[in-house]
Amino acid sequence: MIQVDDFKAFDANEVAKMLDMKYRTVTRYIQAGKIRARKIGKKYFVTEQDVKAFILAQSTNVENTQINEYTAEDNAYEGQIRED
Repeated sequence: MIQVDDFKAFDANEVAKMLDMKYRTVTRYIQAGKIRARKIGKKYFVTEQDVKAFILAQSTNVENTQINEYTAEDNAYEGQIRED
């Protein structure tokens, strides 16, 4: 980790450990633009804010998927006649 005053940056190995991912997955996400990073020398560094942004982007995707599943279940019975 690089820390200057209140600025923190983690290398790809540290990010992989934090996110419980493999190093190669993190570097692929970085190269694909899913995780913002800066390359210094031969290493990628990800700021604390960029790690948080990636985590928040992932959690919102899960919430949206769950919401869509619930609305699909509710809409399955729309327009049908119910007989008691």
